[in-house]
Amino acid sequence: MENIELKKTDNAPAVILNYAKGFIELDGKSYPEDTFEFYVPIIVWLETYFGGKAQPKTVVNIKLTYFNSATTQSLFDILDAIQDGEYHELEVNWFYDADNENGLEDFEDYADEFADLNIKAVAR
Repeated sequence: MENIELKKTDNAPAVILNYAKGFIELDGKSYPEDTFEFYVPIIVWLETYFGGKAQPKTVVNIKLTYFNSATTQSLFDILDAIQDGEYHELEVNWFYDADNENGLEDFEDYADEFADLNIKAVAR
């Protein structure tokens, strides 16, 4: 599998999908011009990875400081791909701004919806 690495822009997060390391990260703000177009390759990669090619340990870090409603649907698709996939050891971390109540509320919403993933809240 080829890795995907996208640099952070003003309206799109940095993305790291590293097969060999079993490392997945979204970092930054997410309100790209065409959210669907931005996230489709990421979701396809995740479906392939969790469709039987996952490393023995996979770490997923979600470090989104802001995301729009269109990104919300993409996050559901991302977490669905992970939850429905095959993996051995999985660590999912949701980073949030300790000074922003919305970040913790977002974590709680996703943690409740995807309880099987045991998403951990990480204040920063």
